[in-house]
Amino acid sequence: MIVPKKIAIDNISGNNEAFLDDFIPYVMYRITNRMNMDLQDRLRPLKINVSRWRVLCALYARDGRSMGELCVFTMMEQSSVSRVVDSMEKEKLVLRKLRKKDNRYVLVHLTEKGRETFHKASIPAFSREDVALKGFSDSDRRQLLDLLNRMLENIQKRPGQ
Repeated sequence: MIVPKKIAIDNISGNNEAFLDDFIPYVMYRITNRMNMDLQDRLRPLKINVSRWRVLCALYARDGRSMGELCVFTMMEQSSVSRVVDSMEKEKLVLRKLRKKDNRYVLVHLTEKGRETFHKASIPAFSREDVALKGFSDSDRRQLLDLLNRMLENIQKRPGQ
């Protein structure tokens, strides 16, 4: 039986870091942070950082996103996305176009160079997932993804839903 964290924390003597090993948000943070640091190292030769990688992924998944959509998809602040897109535009990785039906909106699109950069960066980026999941069966991978998506759904719900 898993002990609720409140009870477990009340029983900590003050010199016991082991309780963090069972604290899921902490373990997830450590995994994400380690993978991002490794990704940063692997993408550096391509002059791509994690923020640029997120924008490339967002646009590769669906080209022609608004800045607001990029913020949501990349989980980055508006000012950060703007800076990243500005620099990527200067390097001709992306371009901005007015939305056809409503020219109040600017959509960001991948250029051919941006697509090529995504493909080059995807090899080291996706290989990190393979390393992290070494020894996991296809069933384990599907189960892990299902559980993580369920957690995401739970935290995205508003209280009382």
